[in-house]
Amino acid sequence: MRHLYHVDAFTTTLFTGNPAGVVYPADGLSEQMMQQIANELRVSETAFIFTMPEERVVPIRFFTPNQEVPLCSHATIASFFVLCTQHHVPWGWYTLDCKAGRLAIVCDPKGIALTQAAVEWKSVLKGEQLLLLRQALQYAGAFKETEFPVQVVSTGNPKVLVQIETKKALDSLAPNRQKLIALGNLIGTPGFYCYTLEGSEDGVTANARMFSPGSGVDEDPVTGNAAGALALYLKRHTSLLQENRMRICQGEAIGRKGYVDVQVDGMYATIHGNACTLFSTTLPV
Repeated sequence: MRHLYHVDAFTTTLFTGNPAGVVYPADGLSEQMMQQIANELRVSETAFIFTMPEERVVPIRFFTPNQEVPLCSHATIASFFVLCTQHHVPWGWYTLDCKAGRLAIVCDPKGIALTQAAVEWKSVLKGEQLLLLRQALQYAGAFKETEFPVQVVSTGNPKVLVQIETKKALDSLAPNRQKLIALGNLIGTPGFYCYTLEGSEDGVTANARMFSPGSGVDEDPVTGNAAGALALYLKRHTSLLQENRMRICQGEAIGRKGYVDVQVDGMYATIHGNACTLFSTTLPV
C-alpha cells in the first residue's frame, strides 16, 4: 500500500511552518508520475521515499510542482518524522541518499537533525544584476556589496542570499514574479532568500523570506537549505553566531511562522526541526 502524508515541518503546530508532501513507498513510480503527484499537491516540495537498499540508508527524491531538486531540507525533516512516527522505523542515525549526495540524519522524538552538504561559495551579484534584483523584489533599499555581498551559496541546493535592511522592509516585499524568474534564469539560480538582522525576537538571529517562482514556488514558508547556507555565510562575515549556533524565523509575513535551528561546524551546517502530520491517505497509483 502506498501512503501519502501532508506534514508541516519546522513547527509543532498545525497550519504553521512549511507543508510538505511525503509519499512512501515510492518504489515503482515513474519520474513522470512523481512530478504529476507533486504538481497536484502544490506544496513547495514533495518527498518520495524508496525502500532501504542498505541498512539505515534511506533514498529520497524531491520534487517541486514543476521540477526535481537535489535536496529539500523541510521535506527531509517531514520524511523521517513520518518514517519514525507512522512506520515504526527506530529513532537514531540514518543516511539520506539523495541527488545532493549522502547526508547524515539523526532522528529523535524531540526533533530531527540533517547535516547538509559542504558549503559552496558561488557567484556574487554585482552592478546590473543588483539593479535587476532591486527591480524584481520591488525593494527601495540598497544592497551592501562589500560587508554583506549578495551571493549564491549552496549546501546542496543553491540560493541567492539577499540582506534587507529592516524587518518592516522584509515583510513588505512584493516581488515581481516574472522579473524574478528572468533574473533567476540569468544567474542560473531560481531561489532568492531575503533576510534581515534587524527587529528579531529574543533568541532569533535573523528573519527571512524565500522566493522561488522559477521552481514553481512563489514563496516558501520555511526553508532549511537556505537556513544552513545563511548560517555559514553569517559565520564567515560576522560574529553573530554564539557557540556556532543560530535560530532563524521565517514565514511570519504569510501566516506560516516556523523556526530553523542551525549548528555550524567548519564547512558544514546541521539544521534541526520538528514536524506534525495534518493528514494521511493512500494513493491509488
